[in-house]
Amino acid sequence: GKYKILTKDPAGREVAPTDTLSCNATFFDRHQRIKVPMIAAKITQEEKDATRATVDEDRKHAIEAAIVRIMKTRKSLDHQKLVLEASTQLMRHFKPDPKQIKKRIEDLIHREYLERDPSNPNLYKYLA
Repeated sequence: GKYKILTKDPAGREVAPTDTLSCNATFFDRHQRIKVPMIAAKITQEEKDATRATVDEDRKHAIEAAIVRIMKTRKSLDHQKLVLEASTQLMRHFKPDPKQIKKRIEDLIHREYLERDPSNPNLYKYLA
């Protein structure tokens, strides 16, 4: 059953910032082990959006770093192999979206870290 380990003033299910919680010193049960659950904080939509934005930003940098690391060692690589290898490298941290990887490749080309091969548009070359 349920045990009254904490007493709340005023009584009720909802917890307000003005409520006071105190330990029930009279509680005693020698036959039962008690686990006290934590109260989960309510997260607002703004906090969720802010967290999502910072995670996306961190992932962008992780994807770019993986692509640059791969291209530094390989010098040139075709699109499929680059996406596959970047996915494999990043898999232990998070599951990267191939569209996101393609977007990061395009951004690296724009920032002149990579270039497309003039004769084969599916081939990327690393620019040192």
